[in-house]
Amino acid sequence: MTSPLPRPGRRSPAGLGTISGSARSASEHVDLEAGTDDYGADQVIYSLAAAAEARDPYTEAHAQRVGQSARRIGARMGLSPGQQETLYRGGIIHDIGKIGIPDAILLKPGELDFEEQIKMHLHPVIGESIVAPLKSSADLRPMIRHHHERYDGTGYPDRLASDEIPLLARIVSVCDAYDALINDRPYRERLSQDEAFVILQSGAGRQWDPQIVKLVVDEARREAALVETSID
Repeated sequence: MTSPLPRPGRRSPAGLGTISGSARSASEHVDLEAGTDDYGADQVIYSLAAAAEARDPYTEAHAQRVGQSARRIGARMGLSPGQQETLYRGGIIHDIGKIGIPDAILLKPGELDFEEQIKMHLHPVIGESIVAPLKSSADLRPMIRHHHERYDGTGYPDRLASDEIPLLARIVSVCDAYDALINDRPYRERLSQDEAFVILQSGAGRQWDPQIVKLVVDEARREAALVETSID
């Protein structure tokens, strides 16, 4: 897992202007193409999210899986159908800000150095800025900005803790982490489901909301049992 965003006061690495420019360009494109039509706005941001995901072969269909998983967890928590749909949409576009991260960082097979981490840690802020012009994005922006906050307050970009982190962002965070763990990444091979469970459970209360970790693990076990039953 990446380390939290360094605290303010550190020097800014070279290249941040380029990243910010990419975010502004994407944001202007959304504003121009989407207008005030919610359906059109969704299609534009989904297209941008797909473009960001297409740059990384390791994350193919990751956003769809996160959206579907987040929606199921929302249902298990008794959230309204509207909130469940918001979770699905937020899950799909949670990493849209990666469209502003250079390939050399996004696809690096080894560990990121300090300045590369700072740039990577900007993607939630970039993502929020991309969708901010859209009237329909108000419920989505907290998930985009805060899906890398940690339950103990050491995450990024705002170092929110516990219930300060919006609930839907906490849900997307665990679903995002679980899917990343059980699929190949540029820097490691996929983990088994049991190995992923151990990591999630060890991070419950520190990195992630413990209630949501339990729900994600329970739901994954339930789905695995259903698959096994259907095969038998």
